[in-house]
Amino acid sequence: MQRSVILATASSGGTIAAVRNLAANGFRVSVIASSKSQLPAAAWSRSTAISYAAPPENDSRRFLERLLSVGADYPGQILLPTSDETAWLYTENAAVLEQQFCMYQPSMATLQRILDKRLFAEAAIRAGISVLPSCEPRTLAELEALAPTLHYPILIKPRTHVHRIRNDKGIVAYSMAELLQEYPRFIDRERIRSADSALWPEANIPILQQFVSSAHEGVCSVSGFIDRSGELFVTRRSTKVLQRLQPASVGVCFESLAPDPLLSDAVRRLCLELNYFGIFEVEFLRFNGGWAAIDFNPRFFNQLGMDIRRGMPLPLFACLDAAGETAALRDAVAKSQAEPDDGRIVFCDGFALPAILVARILTGRISRTELAYWRAWTKRNSAHTVDVAKDRHDLMPAVIHALSEFYLGLKAIRKLLRLRARRSPAAVPRWRPDVE
Repeated sequence: MQRSVILATASSGGTIAAVRNLAANGFRVSVIASSKSQLPAAAWSRSTAISYAAPPENDSRRFLERLLSVGADYPGQILLPTSDETAWLYTENAAVLEQQFCMYQPSMATLQRILDKRLFAEAAIRAGISVLPSCEPRTLAELEALAPTLHYPILIKPRTHVHRIRNDKGIVAYSMAELLQEYPRFIDRERIRSADSALWPEANIPILQQFVSSAHEGVCSVSGFIDRSGELFVTRRSTKVLQRLQPASVGVCFESLAPDPLLSDAVRRLCLELNYFGIFEVEFLRFNGGWAAIDFNPRFFNQLGMDIRRGMPLPLFACLDAAGETAALRDAVAKSQAEPDDGRIVFCDGFALPAILVARILTGRISRTELAYWRAWTKRNSAHTVDVAKDRHDLMPAVIHALSEFYLGLKAIRKLLRLRARRSPAAVPRWRPDVE
């Protein structure tokens, strides 16, 4: 009997890459297409066996109902998380979902410690990993007392992205006055769709974190896999060199980095501290001469295709572990320990990058030097670039992704034309003219 897997978040780069990787390894891959704002590129892949329409993932009740109906029609499929929302939804409803699906989820306590930024910081410290200075005032009076003591700029950061309607990663306050102004606005605009969940009673209270610019060394990502036993473990390292928005957002361009055994060991300690298993991406920023952990993604991520190209087929690992194919998993992980000697590998969203450059030209937020740098970067890396959607053997996902990005761009054009350049070094998009 053919092994089967079902994946949601059909518009994301991680899902597109996973569909192709798993189909190439003999899996029957189904896709749940549920986003209203983006077209489901993965659903158009020739590697997708069947695509199911569903409500948005953050409409938890209706999405779950649709997922269960799909499972009833085709029971036994492996269910893997593709976003923070699905990671939490699958864990919270594991008892019901496991009646229809082959589940591969850590415990609820583990997911809560990962997806709650305060609890994650505590876990990182217990694992011996540095974090950025942060605090959590509960009232405006507490904030007013604390504000004069903080080191600015300050990132007003959502405590969790679970059940959020907005998709931004926070607001930077560059002064005490700006913090006092933006903090109540941030709380007012936060809307938790499942506000009655007892597990997220303070989800609307943000974290105040010292903002560290990524302009010099960028965000370092350690991505990889750890199995249920904690014995099998493999990682790759990369750096985010361009993101969609400031101060923090989804990465558009990444560059591969050489292994860092000490950082990899730190991530392993963190996974063990959290009792986590599966695919992960842990993000770090350079701070006080070391690396500080800023986020843990317990699911697929946008540049997943880059890791697959670098000899680490993460979706395959997760499916083999979920199916209990221990010997095959052990063999596959062993083969991936040594990264192929392909030299420099980069990841790029080939449609989003030029669109972002055009948007920044129109809004006056890019210099001629920066523009020339990114054009040269694209040309220099063309032979060893992994694109978010392009594949000469599977053309339609790239077409659908481009249409989706174009649609989103049309929706945002009025806002983009009203933007004015912010005169702050911390807000300047990262670029590195000295990269070889």
